[in-house]
Amino acid sequence: MTVLLKAIHIGGLACWCAALIALPLLIRAYGTTDNPRLYTRFRWVTHMGYIAFATPAAILTITAGTVLIFTEQVFDAWMLAKLAFVAGMVLLHVWFGHIIRLSGEAPSRPPMTLLLLGLIGALVCILAVLVLVLGKPPLEMLEQFLPAFALQPRQGPS
Repeated sequence: MTVLLKAIHIGGLACWCAALIALPLLIRAYGTTDNPRLYTRFRWVTHMGYIAFATPAAILTITAGTVLIFTEQVFDAWMLAKLAFVAGMVLLHVWFGHIIRLSGEAPSRPPMTLLLLGLIGALVCILAVLVLVLGKPPLEMLEQFLPAFALQPRQGPS
């Protein structure tokens, strides 16, 4: 069961990360066109990429990861740091969706500088998640900033 959950989690994460990199590049490449035919293709590709690929991958990744946290009882400081970067990925995911929605309401030029910053933010979050998961560095210094209940699993009702 754990192996299957890890496979689902890793596969979903790979797809979600690819989408977080591809979406701002697609918006940048096709979002500035004045050609109605290219604009229609841009809208279809970005909308379907977001709705049918990126969002299901994100949901699958987060769901499998949450189940893994509790089945494997991983409550280390590196996991808390990883979850903070995953939250950053979620925020970027939502923001890219907002830009895609705005581009569908009226053909307009998306903010290219902000898209570049979003892409850089996505790359930083992805790299940080990989470093934290693969390295599992000792981050006990972060534990001093957390309340004690955040570092221990709950025992449930007695």
